[in-house]
Amino acid sequence: MIFAFLLAAGVAGESHAAPPLPPPPAKLTVRTCDAGEHYQFATATCSIELHNAGDRPIRVSKVVPGVDWDKAVSAGTVVPGNGSAYLDVTIDTRNDEGAIRRFFQLETDEPGFPKRGAEVRAFVLSVLDQARPKLDFGVVRIANGDVDATRSLELTSREAPGFRITGIESTPTWIDARVGSDGHSVEARLNRHVPWGLTHNGAAYIKVGLNAAKQQHAWIEVNARVLGAIVPDADPFPLGLMRTVGKHEFLLRITSRLGKDFQTGTPRLRGIKGAATMEQCVPITTGCRLARVSVDNDQRLGKIEGVLEVPLPEFGTTLPVELVGMLLTPETKIHDLDEVLKRSESKASSAARSSEPDLERALANATKENAPPPPGHGPLLRWSAVHQETSYGYLIYRSESAEGPLVRINKDVIPVSREGVDASGNYQWRDTSAE
Repeated sequence: MIFAFLLAAGVAGESHAAPPLPPPPAKLTVRTCDAGEHYQFATATCSIELHNAGDRPIRVSKVVPGVDWDKAVSAGTVVPGNGSAYLDVTIDTRNDEGAIRRFFQLETDEPGFPKRGAEVRAFVLSVLDQARPKLDFGVVRIANGDVDATRSLELTSREAPGFRITGIESTPTWIDARVGSDGHSVEARLNRHVPWGLTHNGAAYIKVGLNAAKQQHAWIEVNARVLGAIVPDADPFPLGLMRTVGKHEFLLRITSRLGKDFQTGTPRLRGIKGAATMEQCVPITTGCRLARVSVDNDQRLGKIEGVLEVPLPEFGTTLPVELVGMLLTPETKIHDLDEVLKRSESKASSAARSSEPDLERALANATKENAPPPPGHGPLLRWSAVHQETSYGYLIYRSESAEGPLVRINKDVIPVSREGVDASGNYQWRDTSAE
């Protein structure tokens, strides 16, 4: 009460400035560009439409892609007043899969809006039955510098007749790879240069060539957990949930598998703001060190990921340990997923009991089911589907038996048609290739 009184007294008789007016809305509209459907490792071109609702021209002086492998074909453009213009860009689908989004930054001379974003969407297919193949070596233990780890992986394709792997295009220096005698498999072996620690999440690929007309390349992700002479107690090391108050310190035990003493250099943190130091284990134990990791509060909120790098000079290498945690403000609430799901189920059940039959929608669906079939005399396929919220489209395959092999017969993806609260759709498709 005292504070409120003093504050009011301090401003009595003074004029109150009017709140600042909100900035005028942007005149430039940047429309999302749909690049359509493409296979992996294709280059797709898209024309981003820009519309100027103002009277004066707006200049776009620079177009910057969000990733290095996408390109801006147009260096810039001028969007006339009350008119439109287009910017051509290309995206490299690489080994992406399914619906993708790529972003470009536009630099403009529109007052108050010097930087704008542009989005390109596409859907990426693969000729491979395993769209993103992986070769997992599992846990590999190195003894006296020798590595004994080999794996093989077979690639198959329902879409490419006579499918074969044409060759090994590139590998990490610590992998020896070759194409198997069957032409469908890759045989790989880890060599003595393999790095210690965890390799996963697209950190390393074996890149191969394919004879498929629609896709000439494939990347095989390599996963391995390599245990050298010195190992951490946990990798990844969990930092848990942290709030942006107080200190966040963690102790990570690092030991020698042979129980021998070892030296460490100055540890470093990469990807996370903080500090790291090395200490003796308590009680002092031969072949044991402790890494003390301190995480700063002043960094991006949400999931944080980084790497603790511990130099091991006598082994001529560095031990990497992944760090994963969550940093939130004290005010951020944590919701129980089970409770959220229960509430959603309860609402859905109540809605289902209270809803009345939608006669208009039922009549529309019945009319669709009786719609004339596509022209032609080949086999006609009809189907219905519900709950298609996460579906993009349909591919149709033909086979002599249920066991396969399956051969794709529709050239273009049949797009999903979603109607009503259950996202349902009715479809008809005729195989004209069989006529």
